[in-house]
Amino acid sequence: MNKFFFVIILVLGISTQILAQDYKIAGWDYYWDQKAHERGQIHFSYGYGQPRLDKKLFDYHKNEDNFRVVGIGAFYWKTEYGLSRKLSVLLSTSYILYKSDWKRMRPDPLYGIDLPFKYGSTLTDISANLRFNYHLFVNKEFDVYLGGGAGYNYFVHKDFTDYSPDDSTFNAQFKDPHAVSFEMSFGIRYFFLTRTAIYLEAGYGKSLAQAGFVFKFRHRKRG
Repeated sequence: MNKFFFVIILVLGISTQILAQDYKIAGWDYYWDQKAHERGQIHFSYGYGQPRLDKKLFDYHKNEDNFRVVGIGAFYWKTEYGLSRKLSVLLSTSYILYKSDWKRMRPDPLYGIDLPFKYGSTLTDISANLRFNYHLFVNKEFDVYLGGGAGYNYFVHKDFTDYSPDDSTFNAQFKDPHAVSFEMSFGIRYFFLTRTAIYLEAGYGKSLAQAGFVFKFRHRKRG
């Protein structure tokens, strides 16, 4: 039985390969380019970055009792199109969701004594940048590049407390960043499969470093 399934899988694999080589659409000749970057290629990537540069936005209350910061991000998603062998354009987006909280001793209106109450701030940070990559070195497996761009930064923070309602608008001294987002980085991709790579970038952005996966899609053959 195991041999039967093995033969079926082998036949399907060979048939798929033959069909893929012969398949064409009128006027278009699609194929997987052997280089890590080429004109017309489309790359989709996602990754995770640390340490976050916006972590310092919470520092005003870092000396409060039981102060902590918890959350997720920065997550990155990028869609890239090869303009030439050296230059590509991409939409680079990021997402961050974090919360800080701490304790303060306040007089309890019910019991008339000081009790610890929770205070805190939540942060949602979403950015979308138009970015360009300049590819310094490219071969079948490696792609070394410099990238930079700018765009819009959607930033929202809210304060909260479980103390009395009239204290719900306390001043958290949270410093809002500008609505313009910037990024600049040096990166490298390694294609361990023809269409799949891992990447590593370091530079200025929502985090100092990020890493993740890259997927290469078809493009039109020149000719």
